[in-house]
Amino acid sequence: MRTASTSVSLICSSSIVSEGLKSILLDEDFTIVGQHKSCQALITAGQRDSVEMGMVVIDADAMQNGAKDVAAIREAFSASCIVILHEDLTLDSLIEVFDAGADGYILKETSCESLVNCLQLAARGEKVLPGELVKQLPHFARATVDQTKAEGELSDLLSERELATLRCLVMGHPNKVIARRLDIGEATVKVHVKAILRKLNVQNRTQAAICAVNHGVQATLPPPLQPIPVAATDCSDDLEEVCESNRAAPFMLANNRPPLHALSA
Repeated sequence: MRTASTSVSLICSSSIVSEGLKSILLDEDFTIVGQHKSCQALITAGQRDSVEMGMVVIDADAMQNGAKDVAAIREAFSASCIVILHEDLTLDSLIEVFDAGADGYILKETSCESLVNCLQLAARGEKVLPGELVKQLPHFARATVDQTKAEGELSDLLSERELATLRCLVMGHPNKVIARRLDIGEATVKVHVKAILRKLNVQNRTQAAICAVNHGVQATLPPPLQPIPVAATDCSDDLEEVCESNRAAPFMLANNRPPLHALSA
């Protein structure tokens, strides 16, 4: 007995990927109700048309800002299941999208059969995570212990907020991203970065990141901290940029994943 069909909207920057996913899902208990190039395009279409949507499947390549895009879709379609197709398993990315409201995180290298099974589970209300996560859990646990020991040394030099900022520097985040993650102003981030450079006796944020890594600090999300109110006007006038911002390279579709058998459909 066939189950009720799940209505799905696809968000893919590549038409080939979008058509491939459509062909795979149409062979199963899914109905494609929309294909869009970006998350904003889906939201705009949803505001214009009244279409019942049980699931949104997003190719990570089509997202401008993973967590923000997921949060925007969650706000626009509160009852829909949101599943992300990602190039690889990045713990920070996984945590961010689930915090923003995602229901599933599937690696693109998965087989077509596994993809369908995962989407069916998500459609039933289950949270879907990549099996690769289980293999990496021991590594994450050891890294957390090592990080705690290493940061104990740096905590003698840096404040809790400066240490959180330093973790973000190790991850290569520009000031704007650091400010958003720590829920502080960009001017305050500049104050922390300047203090870090002085206390670690380094010249720029790259050297600070290297110093942190040498002390065992991992490129992980900083733990949540309570905002510390600082008046931006008191410190922003005499501050200067201490180094250049880094941008993350866009993800590419995996070359080594099994070919989608339905691309020719």
